[in-house]
Amino acid sequence: MRFSPILLLLAAAFTSPVLAAEDAASGLAVNLPDTLVVEATTSPPPYHVTFGVKTVSGDPAPLSGETYLCQVSFQSVPGNAGLTMEKINSQIGSPEWVAMAKDGMSSIFDFLSDSSFELAGYKGHEFVGKPKQKGADNVRLVLSMVETAKGRTAVSCVTDADRLDAAMPTFHTIRDGVTPPA
Repeated sequence: MRFSPILLLLAAAFTSPVLAAEDAASGLAVNLPDTLVVEATTSPPPYHVTFGVKTVSGDPAPLSGETYLCQVSFQSVPGNAGLTMEKINSQIGSPEWVAMAKDGMSSIFDFLSDSSFELAGYKGHEFVGKPKQKGADNVRLVLSMVETAKGRTAVSCVTDADRLDAAMPTFHTIRDGVTPPA
């Protein structure tokens, strides 16, 4: 009987995520299991905050030449200020928004698939694509985007074509551990 509380604490310790990183200024947080490492890193324009994520075990490994498996980035979007979650969700969920996003990124990569998801009550959209740059025929990019009243949160993960299916559960664990600034 007295082992039950200890077992419950041990089970919680092994199954609950830990706060791995938070940017106090923006509110971007990444809460992941201890099998993943989160580090603040340089933000590529136009993003203001970026965290790099990799596995502790190295499996799945970052794409050759990359430091991180995924990057979680935030960009403030003043035009979103004052928009409600409902309004943002109706826009992000619309075929027009998906077409606009694809059109804006079509010069960068060819789309292989796209799907919607929910994160912290917000609708998001995930795009899987093949970069158009020379020598990237075997590279696959998984880009998940969420809009809030504060701005855009993007989770970009890269791997090679052969490892994409095996890496997707890890990519989704990372994406689902993000708290976008609201």
